Amino acid sequence: MPIDLFACAPPPVVIEIPAPEPGAAGEVLQFLTAPLQPLREQFIAITGAGLETAEPEGFAPARHRIPANGDGIELSYISRGNPAGRRIVFIHGSPGVAEEWGAFLADVPPGQYRLAADRPGFGETLPQEPVPSLAAQARSLAPLLGDGPGAIVVGYSFGGPVALRLAADYPDKVAGILLIGSAADPAAEEIHPLQEAAALEMFAQLLPVELHNSNTELLALRAELETLAGDLDEITAPVTIVQGLQDTLVPPQSAEYLGEMLQGPAGPRQILIEGGDHFLPWTHPETLKLALRCVLRDADQS
Repeated sequence: MPIDLFACAPPPVVIEIPAPEPGAAGEVLQFLTAPLQPLREQFIAITGAGLETAEPEGFAPARHRIPANGDGIELSYISRGNPAGRRIVFIHGSPGVAEEWGAFLADVPPGQYRLAADRPGFGETLPQEPVPSLAAQARSLAPLLGDGPGAIVVGYSFGGPVALRLAADYPDKVAGILLIGSAADPAAEEIHPLQEAAALEMFAQLLPVELHNSNTELLALRAELETLAGDLDEITAPVTIVQGLQDTLVPPQSAEYLGEMLQGPAGPRQILIEGGDHFLPWTHPETLKLALRCVLRDADQS
């Protein structure tokens, strides 16, 4: 289906974007490499290999700090745009840092203020300790929502349930939600024995801080998603989900789960990308920008 499908059909709707035709040689290559897809995605998620992007020319976002809140978290974030405009808050995955959203902060349309935080446990946010609680993550990010027109929250991977927790806990401050490869379904969360081993003190102290913190919050994610499930009906903002159908880190069943759990005014609009993997912010940035445009339109019309 052509990309002009983003005439923004109102939710609930399921939109499928077909993969480009690979050709005969491409089909053979896909067949041969398909068994390696889970290993490939896990390797990229841990190392970030292949996700490096050059900063856009002239990209120099302002860096800010929010004093420590009641949980002792001192949030660090970057921003660009008009502080008086509608806020769009970008939430990275696990691990990750704010600068990963550079392509979305480089060219901010008039009337918008775009912000991306280092989630608790990552980057320049302090202290550099794991924060597995989605509620505590949301509390630390809540000041970014501001007091103006309802903010848009964009959550990628682990940032997706953080965005949902924000929308459930602060429904009057969130006007729209964009989820990208978002974890959501507790049943989809599987713990590998190596993760449990890495959590043991003798091994944990050998890991880089960001990988230890990531492992800690991922080990707790299933229980956190079970708690979140009971509060999804508190979400009043329209939701758009973008999901790669070849994602092995957050399988498409999470999008299906949200489609069943989010009813009424919460949507959702589902955009399913055939051939898309877990790394959509790097592989499909233009599609995500169009999806964000739809979310903004939803917010303006609600």
